[in-house]
Amino acid sequence: MPEVRLAGIEISIPVIGFGCSSLASVGRKKALYLLESAFDVGIRHFDVARYYGYGEAEGILGTFIKTRRAQITVTTKFGIEPPRRTNALRIALGVGRRFLRLVPAARKAVQQHASILVKDNAFSVADARRNLETSLRELGTDYIDFYLLHDYVAGNHSSDELVAFLGQAVKAGKIRHFGLGTSIDSVMRALDCEPDLCGVIQFQDSVLTRNRDKLTQAPRGLVITHGSLAGGYRSLSSFLTADNNRVKDWSAALDLDCSDERTLAALLLNYAVEANPGGLLLFSARNADRIRNNAKSVLEPDVTPSQVKLFAQLVERNLPTLSEYSHENLRQAV
Repeated sequence: MPEVRLAGIEISIPVIGFGCSSLASVGRKKALYLLESAFDVGIRHFDVARYYGYGEAEGILGTFIKTRRAQITVTTKFGIEPPRRTNALRIALGVGRRFLRLVPAARKAVQQHASILVKDNAFSVADARRNLETSLRELGTDYIDFYLLHDYVAGNHSSDELVAFLGQAVKAGKIRHFGLGTSIDSVMRALDCEPDLCGVIQFQDSVLTRNRDKLTQAPRGLVITHGSLAGGYRSLSSFLTADNNRVKDWSAALDLDCSDERTLAALLLNYAVEANPGGLLLFSARNADRIRNNAKSVLEPDVTPSQVKLFAQLVERNLPTLSEYSHENLRQAV
């Protein structure tokens, strides 16, 4: 089983972790079931943030990890703050979730309206201290493995005092590592001008974007990537299924069934793993079977490194056309 070994952490973890951004949207009971499904299939890293679920996701994850803390690692992030939880907000969120289950197409409009209540760019020392204590309480833990600045824009802040505070939190045992969870452009700027914030870097990467390849210097710590499926599955699926001959050609070249969604997901996930050697890959899902399939495709792969390499070459040759499908999928989603 491919694993990540980390300095300052007593356990090694599999290279694939579970992203908890949508936990609260499925309801607490189902969310706990999804976390159980991820753990049972071998996942030992869970990624959350203060903002996720308007402040509810950390609490759900905290309930789950209570009896498993020594077996797993946790990332949480600060810098985007949810609105203060009140009874009125809880009722509104409950009604909103039921409404979205009935009218999924309204999700984007509801999210845009709710974003007005959110405070972003909260990177002062006071913000970091308050959110750290809140995250520790919500997660029900004494320490956080990776504490990341959420959507940080490098160069827009004076980070010396923040780095000093985070360093003190490491010495106090409240966090083990800190870093950035942001865009690749901000990561690259930070590596140049704020390297002390880059002990861990987390950004989106996929076979279509290939952001991992954009790093011009070797990272000094852990690299976590996400979005390998969200950044390519729909575009590739649309591209392949639009032409039967194309599916047949790719399937023959790879000796795989490229019309099968599990095969395509496995290729996308394993590309992201191989593009980030020694790093960690995150994925999210609202379906237990999909969680199991995705995790097994990495931990017990049915695709070979040579097939993944050829898949990446086929994608690269077709990038101009794939970009058109990507733009069309984005347009339909807006």
